[in-house]
Amino acid sequence: MPSSKRSRGERDAPRALEPTGQHLYLIFDDWPWGYSIRKLKLPPRSPHQPSLRPLEHRRLRLLEPRRPKHKPLPPPCICLEATRHLPFLFAAVGTDIIAVHPRNDFLNALVPECILPIFDVRSLGVKFGPGLMCPGAPILITVGDEDVFALDLDCFRMLSMNPLCPLHNLSWCDLPPPPLRNIDVTSFAVDSDGQTIFISTDRATFAFDIVQSEWKQSSYSSLPFTGPANYVHALDIFVGLSKAPDTYGHLCFCRKLGDDENVRPSKENLFSKDPAESHVCATLVYLGGSEPGFCLVECVSITEGKSVNMRLEECDQLVKSVDEEGGNCGELDHLKMNVDEGDGAYGSIPECGELDELKKFVDEGDGASGSVQECGELDGLEEEFVDEGDDASGSMHYRYLYRLTTFSLSFDSNGDLTTGETCVVQCYKVPEGVSDASYLANPVAFWL
Repeated sequence: MPSSKRSRGERDAPRALEPTGQHLYLIFDDWPWGYSIRKLKLPPRSPHQPSLRPLEHRRLRLLEPRRPKHKPLPPPCICLEATRHLPFLFAAVGTDIIAVHPRNDFLNALVPECILPIFDVRSLGVKFGPGLMCPGAPILITVGDEDVFALDLDCFRMLSMNPLCPLHNLSWCDLPPPPLRNIDVTSFAVDSDGQTIFISTDRATFAFDIVQSEWKQSSYSSLPFTGPANYVHALDIFVGLSKAPDTYGHLCFCRKLGDDENVRPSKENLFSKDPAESHVCATLVYLGGSEPGFCLVECVSITEGKSVNMRLEECDQLVKSVDEEGGNCGELDHLKMNVDEGDGAYGSIPECGELDELKKFVDEGDGASGSVQECGELDGLEEEFVDEGDDASGSMHYRYLYRLTTFSLSFDSNGDLTTGETCVVQCYKVPEGVSDASYLANPVAFWL
């Protein structure tokens, strides 16, 4: 008979939102001949919990494990042969993932570049369509469930993936050349009506009218996002990662593209705050839904091989910072003792600065009892050990993780965009053999 006991800090499971048959697909160039595609099932999204007070949220966060376990990715659902080091040459349309990489599969073909692998995630079948002629470094933009646009060095093309159209009738159509270079693009988005594509540089925003097939300059300002942005129907706003340095790691939104006066950042910084992790790059994936969901796929690096002296120095600095803030973090000594004993635990206590508020919360008698003893637990000391290194200074190397943060968005009472304490974080180890070019590029992730 299953035990009815719950661990400290565990909450009743909230009602999941809108379960679907969709999955997150991650692409890596870890296959010797090309790319592997991994299929992930995201955790159910939770509804917002506005009834909890901010201090209660902080207490619950302190009681919960701070560092997710580093899980291995599932095996590939398929591997596609294509030129490695070019992860940005994938796009998703409908239920298909396409690869516009230059090809030379058929040496006797008149035009070997015109092979376009099309992977259907539902049937797990692969078919072939017309490839891009001599692709450079195109920016791929999907509109609806059928059309893919490719903004290349000096040209603009479209491929319609109409399911009723035979494969041999598919072709890339040349469109009017763009008034900007693809290397200058900072952000892009598709308008709410699906008939206009907005593309920004640092100094201006241009609009392509799909129906009229013409370009025009929309404004002399840039979109506030970095990379792609999505129109969220449920909130009637455009959402993307903020490009402003002072809101790094935040989302930002606007109701009208090109209107700087209505740009507002979200309340939370969604990037990893773990000092053991260094941000590399990130991709924001829109999941849809009546309570609109997103998944932030963040690539982080971890420095391994820190020496014992380096870890002791970090612990000393942490103790000093807590003492200066007047916090009560008695179990820091326990963490330091673990390092002295050589168990290699290397972690962080990211929110010890909030202990004063939590202690005050306990003193007020809001249901918590006992002294605050959770600080030492926040590091997740059971997490992966770190090697000591080859000498006193520590021989260090890096490994990479994909940190998946799934959440829902809504507006609070002040009209600010918030996740409403719905974030669920998972960490996956990046496969061995991934090229450096893939680490430098944003993660390739699709929700299909």
